[in-house]
Amino acid sequence: MPVHDGRDTVELIETQAAELTALREYLAAQNASLEQIAGEFESLEAAVKEERAAWQAETEKLAKQNSRLSSPWAVGLFGGYDPFRDEAVCGVGVVYSVIRF
Repeated sequence: MPVHDGRDTVELIETQAAELTALREYLAAQNASLEQIAGEFESLEAAVKEERAAWQAETEKLAKQNSRLSSPWAVGLFGGYDPFRDEAVCGVGVVYSVIRF
């Protein structure tokens, strides 16, 4: 093998080694970026799960409150004035709601 061809071969090997080093560095940087994105995605998923659990708990709470408020039965306080006897009256009783406002 002539010396010139040997030098060209060594130069080609060194060039390819430099390119491979640059590619490895680029891939390492891309891998780090992907790991960071994956970590952020996992934290986002955890936050979404927490938010969904909070919404479900609030929905259940409101459903219970709605079912309780939709009952037509209630305890009522009554008050008034009797002009014939000239006295005020008050009372407590169980009422059935026909119309709500």
